[in-house]
Amino acid sequence: MPLVVQCLDSRYRRPVTLLPGPIEGATAVTVWTLQMGDLAELRPAAVPSRVPLLMPAARPAPELSRFFYGLVGAPWHWVDRVGWSAAQWRSWVDRPEFELCTAWLDGVPLGYFELEQVNSDVEVAYFGLVPGAVGQGFGGWLLTRALTNAWQRAGARRVWVHTCSLDGPAALANYQARGMRTVDERREWRAVPIRPAGDPPEPPIGARPPGRSGHGQRPPTETACR
Repeated sequence: MPLVVQCLDSRYRRPVTLLPGPIEGATAVTVWTLQMGDLAELRPAAVPSRVPLLMPAARPAPELSRFFYGLVGAPWHWVDRVGWSAAQWRSWVDRPEFELCTAWLDGVPLGYFELEQVNSDVEVAYFGLVPGAVGQGFGGWLLTRALTNAWQRAGARRVWVHTCSLDGPAALANYQARGMRTVDERREWRAVPIRPAGDPPEPPIGARPPGRSGHGQRPPTETACR
Protein backbone atom coordinates (compact mmCIF):
# COMPACT_ATOMS: atom_id res chain seq x y z
CA MET A 1 0.00 0.00 0.00
CA PRO A 2 1.42 3.44 -0.91
CA LEU A 3 2.68 5.58 1.93
CA VAL A 4 0.41 8.59 2.37
CA VAL A 5 1.92 11.59 4.10
CA GLN A 6 -0.49 13.81 6.03
CA CYS A 7 1.03 17.22 6.61
CA LEU A 8 -0.10 20.68 7.64
CA ASP A 9 1.41 23.64 5.83
CA SER A 10 2.07 26.01 8.72
CA ARG A 11 1.84 29.06 6.49
CA TYR A 12 -1.63 28.32 5.14
CA ARG A 13 -3.01 26.04 7.86
CA ARG A 14 -4.51 23.67 5.29
CA PRO A 15 -4.16 19.90 5.60
CA VAL A 16 -2.61 18.35 2.49
CA THR A 17 -2.63 14.71 1.46
CA LEU A 18 0.58 14.01 -0.44
CA LEU A 19 2.07 10.87 -1.91
CA PRO A 20 5.85 10.46 -1.85
CA GLY A 21 6.18 10.35 -5.64
CA PRO A 22 4.94 8.86 -8.92
CA ILE A 23 3.71 5.60 -7.44
CA GLU A 24 0.57 3.58 -8.01
CA GLY A 25 -2.50 5.68 -7.32
CA ALA A 26 -0.65 8.99 -7.58
CA THR A 27 -1.80 11.89 -9.75
CA ALA A 28 0.65 14.61 -10.76
CA VAL A 29 -0.75 17.99 -9.72
CA THR A 30 0.77 21.33 -10.71
CA VAL A 31 0.39 24.05 -8.08
CA TRP A 32 0.79 27.72 -8.97
CA THR A 33 1.18 30.74 -6.70
CA LEU A 34 0.11 34.05 -8.23
CA GLN A 35 0.21 37.54 -6.82
CA MET A 36 -0.14 41.25 -7.53
CA GLY A 37 1.61 44.07 -5.75
CA ASP A 38 -0.69 47.01 -6.40
CA LEU A 39 -4.32 47.70 -7.20
CA ALA A 40 -3.15 49.44 -10.39
CA GLU A 41 -2.17 46.00 -11.75
CA LEU A 42 -5.79 44.82 -11.68
CA ARG A 43 -7.36 44.32 -15.11
CA PRO A 44 -11.11 44.29 -14.49
CA ALA A 45 -13.28 41.86 -16.41
CA ALA A 46 -16.31 42.95 -18.35
CA VAL A 47 -19.48 43.32 -16.34
CA PRO A 48 -21.96 40.58 -17.31
CA SER A 49 -25.25 41.59 -18.90
CA ARG A 50 -27.04 40.27 -15.81
CA VAL A 51 -25.15 41.50 -12.77
CA PRO A 52 -25.33 39.13 -9.79
CA LEU A 53 -26.03 40.36 -6.29
CA LEU A 54 -22.86 40.34 -4.18
CA MET A 55 -23.54 39.94 -0.48
CA PRO A 56 -20.76 40.30 2.11
CA ALA A 57 -21.38 38.36 5.31
CA ALA A 58 -21.96 41.03 7.95
CA ARG A 59 -21.36 38.59 10.81
CA PRO A 60 -19.55 35.26 11.20
CA ALA A 61 -21.48 32.62 9.24
CA PRO A 62 -19.77 29.23 9.53
CA GLU A 63 -22.79 27.45 8.06
CA LEU A 64 -22.67 29.66 4.96
CA SER A 65 -18.92 29.12 4.48
CA ARG A 66 -19.42 25.37 4.81
CA PHE A 67 -22.34 25.37 2.37
CA PHE A 68 -20.46 27.20 -0.39
CA TYR A 69 -17.31 25.17 0.20
CA GLY A 70 -19.23 21.99 -0.59
CA LEU A 71 -21.35 23.41 -3.39
CA VAL A 72 -18.48 25.05 -5.28
CA GLY A 73 -15.61 22.75 -4.36
CA ALA A 74 -17.05 19.25 -4.77
CA PRO A 75 -16.41 19.04 -8.55
CA TRP A 76 -12.78 20.11 -8.06
CA HIS A 77 -11.74 17.72 -5.28
CA TRP A 78 -11.97 20.16 -2.38
CA VAL A 79 -11.83 17.63 0.41
CA ASP A 80 -9.50 19.15 3.01
CA ARG A 81 -12.38 20.49 5.13
CA VAL A 82 -15.04 17.86 4.57
CA GLY A 83 -14.49 16.47 8.06
CA TRP A 84 -14.37 19.79 9.88
CA SER A 85 -16.44 20.14 13.03
CA ALA A 86 -18.79 23.04 13.71
CA ALA A 87 -16.16 24.48 16.06
CA GLN A 88 -13.51 24.42 13.32
CA TRP A 89 -15.78 26.24 10.88
CA ARG A 90 -16.58 28.81 13.56
CA SER A 91 -12.89 29.32 14.26
CA TRP A 92 -12.20 29.84 10.55
CA VAL A 93 -14.80 32.55 9.98
CA ASP A 94 -14.92 34.32 13.35
CA ARG A 95 -11.82 36.49 12.88
CA PRO A 96 -11.35 40.12 11.85
CA GLU A 97 -8.85 39.10 9.16
CA PHE A 98 -11.46 36.92 7.41
CA GLU A 99 -13.99 38.04 4.80
CA LEU A 100 -16.77 36.06 3.09
CA CYS A 101 -18.77 37.31 0.11
CA THR A 102 -21.40 35.33 -1.76
CA ALA A 103 -22.90 35.99 -5.20
CA TRP A 104 -26.51 35.28 -6.15
CA LEU A 105 -28.57 35.42 -9.32
CA ASP A 106 -32.32 34.92 -9.52
CA GLY A 107 -32.33 34.19 -5.81
CA VAL A 108 -30.00 31.17 -6.08
CA PRO A 109 -26.26 30.78 -5.32
CA LEU A 110 -23.84 31.71 -8.10
CA GLY A 111 -20.43 31.65 -6.39
CA TYR A 112 -18.35 33.02 -3.55
CA PHE A 113 -14.96 34.10 -2.34
CA GLU A 114 -13.18 34.16 1.00
CA LEU A 115 -10.29 36.45 1.88
CA GLU A 116 -7.77 36.03 4.67
CA GLN A 117 -5.33 38.75 5.69
CA VAL A 118 -2.03 38.05 7.43
CA ASN A 119 -0.21 41.31 8.15
CA SER A 120 0.03 43.08 4.77
CA ASP A 121 -0.67 39.94 2.70
CA VAL A 122 -4.24 39.19 1.63
CA GLU A 123 -4.93 35.72 0.26
CA VAL A 124 -7.87 34.81 -1.93
CA ALA A 125 -8.30 31.72 0.21
CA TYR A 126 -11.30 30.27 -1.61
CA PHE A 127 -12.95 31.33 -4.85
CA GLY A 128 -15.30 29.75 -7.35
CA LEU A 129 -18.63 29.42 -9.07
CA VAL A 130 -21.36 26.83 -8.70
CA PRO A 131 -21.27 24.27 -11.55
CA GLY A 132 -24.23 25.77 -13.42
CA ALA A 133 -22.57 29.21 -13.59
CA VAL A 134 -19.26 28.12 -15.13
CA GLY A 135 -18.49 29.33 -18.65
CA GLN A 136 -20.95 32.24 -18.72
CA GLY A 137 -18.60 35.14 -18.00
CA PHE A 138 -19.30 35.39 -14.28
CA GLY A 139 -15.87 34.16 -13.13
CA GLY A 140 -13.94 37.20 -14.32
CA TRP A 141 -16.47 39.57 -12.80
CA LEU A 142 -16.45 37.77 -9.44
CA LEU A 143 -12.65 37.62 -9.34
CA THR A 144 -12.49 41.34 -10.10
CA ARG A 145 -14.71 41.96 -7.09
CA ALA A 146 -12.64 39.64 -4.91
CA LEU A 147 -9.38 41.37 -5.81
CA THR A 148 -10.93 44.82 -5.39
CA ASN A 149 -12.15 43.87 -1.91
CA ALA A 150 -8.73 42.47 -1.06
CA TRP A 151 -7.05 45.76 -1.89
CA GLN A 152 -9.60 47.69 0.13
CA ARG A 153 -8.49 45.94 3.31
CA ALA A 154 -6.43 48.19 5.59
CA GLY A 155 -2.70 47.73 5.20
CA ALA A 156 -2.87 45.46 2.13
CA ARG A 157 0.41 45.42 0.21
CA ARG A 158 0.20 42.09 -1.58
CA VAL A 159 -2.70 39.99 -2.83
CA TRP A 160 -2.05 36.38 -3.70
CA VAL A 161 -3.69 33.05 -4.47
CA HIS A 162 -2.97 29.37 -4.92
CA THR A 163 -4.51 27.37 -7.75
CA CYS A 164 -3.71 23.97 -9.17
CA SER A 165 -4.38 21.72 -12.13
CA LEU A 166 -7.28 20.07 -10.28
CA ASP A 167 -9.19 23.36 -10.30
CA GLY A 168 -11.49 24.46 -13.08
CA PRO A 169 -9.87 24.57 -16.54
CA ALA A 170 -10.25 28.36 -16.74
CA ALA A 171 -8.99 29.12 -13.22
CA LEU A 172 -5.34 29.88 -14.01
CA ALA A 173 -6.20 31.91 -17.11
CA ASN A 174 -8.74 33.94 -15.13
CA TYR A 175 -6.19 34.87 -12.47
CA GLN A 176 -3.63 35.83 -15.12
CA ALA A 177 -6.18 37.82 -17.11
CA ARG A 178 -6.94 39.92 -14.03
CA GLY A 179 -3.26 40.90 -13.77
CA MET A 180 -1.92 38.35 -11.30
CA ARG A 181 1.61 37.10 -11.99
CA THR A 182 2.85 33.55 -11.45
CA VAL A 183 5.66 33.63 -8.88
CA ASP A 184 5.96 29.94 -8.10
CA GLU A 185 5.16 26.63 -9.78
CA ARG A 186 5.68 23.19 -8.33
CA ARG A 187 4.55 19.61 -8.83
CA GLU A 188 2.97 17.45 -6.16
CA TRP A 189 1.74 13.87 -6.21
CA ARG A 190 -1.68 13.36 -4.69
CA ALA A 191 -4.21 10.61 -4.25
CA VAL A 192 -7.18 11.99 -6.19
CA PRO A 193 -10.53 10.30 -5.53
CA ILE A 194 -12.42 9.07 -8.56
CA ARG A 195 -15.69 10.85 -9.06
CA PRO A 196 -18.57 8.39 -9.11
CA ALA A 197 -20.79 8.31 -12.14
CA GLY A 198 -23.93 10.05 -11.03
CA ASP A 199 -26.05 13.04 -11.80
CA PRO A 200 -25.71 14.79 -15.17
CA PRO A 201 -23.93 18.17 -15.32
CA GLU A 202 -25.73 21.11 -13.77
CA PRO A 203 -27.78 23.15 -16.28
CA PRO A 204 -26.62 26.74 -16.82
CA ILE A 205 -27.87 29.32 -14.34
CA GLY A 206 -31.20 30.62 -15.59
CA ALA A 207 -31.94 27.55 -17.73
CA ARG A 208 -35.22 25.72 -17.36
CA PRO A 209 -35.02 22.40 -15.54
CA PRO A 210 -34.72 19.37 -17.85
CA GLY A 211 -38.05 17.92 -18.86
CA ARG A 212 -39.91 21.25 -18.71
CA SER A 213 -41.15 23.40 -21.54
CA GLY A 214 -41.71 27.12 -21.36
CA HIS A 215 -45.15 26.60 -19.83
CA GLY A 216 -44.03 24.13 -17.18
CA GLN A 217 -45.26 21.08 -19.13
CA ARG A 218 -43.22 17.99 -19.98
CA PRO A 219 -42.22 18.07 -23.66
CA PRO A 220 -43.26 15.24 -25.99
CA THR A 221 -41.61 11.94 -25.21
CA GLU A 222 -39.97 11.64 -28.59
CA THR A 223 -37.80 14.69 -27.91
CA ALA A 224 -36.33 13.28 -24.70
CA CYS A 225 -32.87 11.71 -24.71
CA ARG A 226 -32.65 8.26 -23.15
